[in-house]
Amino acid sequence: MKKIAHIITGLGVGGAETFLLRLIPELEKSGFQSVVIYLTGTGDCVDAYAKKGISVFSLGITSPGHAVIGFWRLRAILKKEAPDIVQTWMYHANLLGGLAAKTLKIPVLWAIRQSNLSPKVNKKLTMTMIQIGAKLSKKNSGAVLYNSDAARAAHEAVGFDRTKSIVFPNGVDPEKFMPNRSLRDEVRAKLGITPDAIVIGHVARYDVQKDHRTFLQAVNQIRKHNPSLNVIMVGDGVDWQNSDLTSDLDRDEASQWLHLLGPRSDVAGLYNGMDIFCSSSIGESCPNVVLEAMIMGLPCVATDVGDVRQMVGDNGLVVPPSSVEKLVIALTNVIDSDADKRRSIGASLRQRARQEYTLGRAASRFAEVYEQLLIPG
Repeated sequence: MKKIAHIITGLGVGGAETFLLRLIPELEKSGFQSVVIYLTGTGDCVDAYAKKGISVFSLGITSPGHAVIGFWRLRAILKKEAPDIVQTWMYHANLLGGLAAKTLKIPVLWAIRQSNLSPKVNKKLTMTMIQIGAKLSKKNSGAVLYNSDAARAAHEAVGFDRTKSIVFPNGVDPEKFMPNRSLRDEVRAKLGITPDAIVIGHVARYDVQKDHRTFLQAVNQIRKHNPSLNVIMVGDGVDWQNSDLTSDLDRDEASQWLHLLGPRSDVAGLYNGMDIFCSSSIGESCPNVVLEAMIMGLPCVATDVGDVRQMVGDNGLVVPPSSVEKLVIALTNVIDSDADKRRSIGASLRQRARQEYTLGRAASRFAEVYEQLLIPG
């Protein structure tokens, strides 16, 4: 069995970390054993990887000053594990992992999963990593794997090597994300939501690029005409202890309809309690949560970022980012549709996800690239 060393910046709760966790078992079916090396010292997802029997190594890099020591630790791990290919994930790992792999003459692939390169939403260090990555992409990477055309275009525009670009989207497991109507009442009962209420769902960690504020402003306006509306929000930092998130809310009133659940491991089940899914991000590439909602058969209202418009096709409602007014109109249109219409829209999105965006299909694309990279010559 061939071995892949996946090098990732961290193992916190995020799109890349979650996707990699789901991808590795699928790659094993194609004959690729995986180990995971992450740059930082801690990570909420470490236990989840260990439970799947995936070997995980931490480099313990907690500041830029630790990077040199981390580099030599990484090199030692790679020499010991002797992978056939190094697959790096996200900018910092692309740089450090790419350099380590090159010194050991191991074929390397970069993975990039971001399309918004604005300095307004990215840290200065991240912007520096992007600039360095653009220069090194011409020399240091066997290929650059993007999960959206939008990400590819954005990075090529700032100097990433066009000849190295490969694009294929994320995928979700249709067996894990399976609609279960019997769970609808169970989820709602636990949250104190009546069976006949309309529920909008929002799943995203608290981050400036997810634009929770615009979403909350929109649903607040909608509730003026739909007082029975409930909202389920899931994600790291999405709880009542987050004063940045809740500062504009009347807690006593909002807690009757706004369910801030924080990070949850049972998101697949929670989707069953929703009638509509909304993504309000100002920066995405190929968001896992939109694909999850689609394959769960939920009508989707999403901002026009990354490849979202391409993902949802003709059956999703796509609005400009940061527009409360447009988001209100789109969500209201779905709310005002009857239940049969919403189910029909959701069924079409589920079919599209099952045809184009399954985890098995994504894993097959990765495996094909790996096989090509290992061909001699």
